[in-house]
Amino acid sequence: MPVRLTPRCFEILRLIAAARWLTTDQIRRRFFPAVAIDAVRKRLRVLASGRYLCRVQLSRMHFAYWTLGREGKRVLERAGVENLMIHRDLPKQLEHFTAINDVRIAAELSVTLSYFFSCWELQKTGWSELIIPDALFAFEGRTFAVEFDTGTESTKLFAKTKMPAYRSGLSGLALSGVLIISDRESRLDSLANSIGSCDSLAVYTTIGQLRDQGLRASIFWSGGDSKTLNGTRTSLLELSCGGDKSSRRPALYSNSL
Repeated sequence: MPVRLTPRCFEILRLIAAARWLTTDQIRRRFFPAVAIDAVRKRLRVLASGRYLCRVQLSRMHFAYWTLGREGKRVLERAGVENLMIHRDLPKQLEHFTAINDVRIAAELSVTLSYFFSCWELQKTGWSELIIPDALFAFEGRTFAVEFDTGTESTKLFAKTKMPAYRSGLSGLALSGVLIISDRESRLDSLANSIGSCDSLAVYTTIGQLRDQGLRASIFWSGGDSKTLNGTRTSLLELSCGGDKSSRRPALYSNSL
């Protein structure tokens, strides 16, 4: 039986084309917030039966991941979307990859975005800076870089190599802040101590809080030391009120989606 694509199905295909791989729960949060997860799985299986999506699950203990199928690619290409790829293998750094898309979804649900680029999108758009953020997005005249910390590198190395590059500035792009995200507050506390209180660009939160509450919730710390992390939490909008306001997309960047 032919699959009837709704406008929401088309938007799911567009997002997955940009995100490459999304879990069932990520798709539910973005497109079916009031729907039971079993109903979401049923709809996704229908799209997979028509080859609009493909599903990969490493084991019964892992999330199911969905990516663009051949028919989904064909539908988007007919709508004018270019440079699409079919992905067969899940990313090697799956936790890191999934967290970046969690940030994407939280941003889309919280604010009206001027743009959102993941690191894999930036690499395709002529990005020439020495540092490649995990993500870069803008809304309401403010631009933020994202760094998701998996705890695999020294906090001092992070502070020594990444933050000076952000403080030096990105060509043609003023940053309101650098979102430093980890899976636990104790790691954020260590990062904040290494970065130091003088770094006003650093903004901290956990991926769980961002995923569950979004950018408008009071889940962010700034100031760059452990005392700040134990203090008042505010929303990203409040933290960025005094920052450099620039949502201008650099001329080299073009989001094909």
